[in-house]
Amino acid sequence: MRHCNSVFQAEDIWFLLDNENETKRKLYLAKCPICNKEMALYTSVNQQSNEAFEKYYYSMGAHRIKQRVKKDINYTMLGFKNKYKMPSGFIYGKNLEIYKNGKVIGTKQYACDFFGNKVLVKKIIDERT
Repeated sequence: MRHCNSVFQAEDIWFLLDNENETKRKLYLAKCPICNKEMALYTSVNQQSNEAFEKYYYSMGAHRIKQRVKKDINYTMLGFKNKYKMPSGFIYGKNLEIYKNGKVIGTKQYACDFFGNKVLVKKIIDERT
């Protein structure tokens, strides 16, 4: 999303049900980090012409569009992230060292995703210490 000459990510995405005229309906919600104004970006695709539609809403307009489409929510990105705590999508590995009295005694290996979910895969303790 773009506002106050800066580009930033949406805080939440609402995936909306299709209606008789539009498909792939989404509502991106965010707050501008500079002016702290509430924003919403509504996107959809027209079924007859296959043309994409985008419209930005600010302040009260954003609040009104949220109230108007609240009944059409299929699922939300925050709800999806909270429901599934296991890493999903692109997964990468993260290794953390285990310290005891200032010495490294082992390693913890995690599987992580870009939504902040992580799960412990393996714990390796060095036998020599």
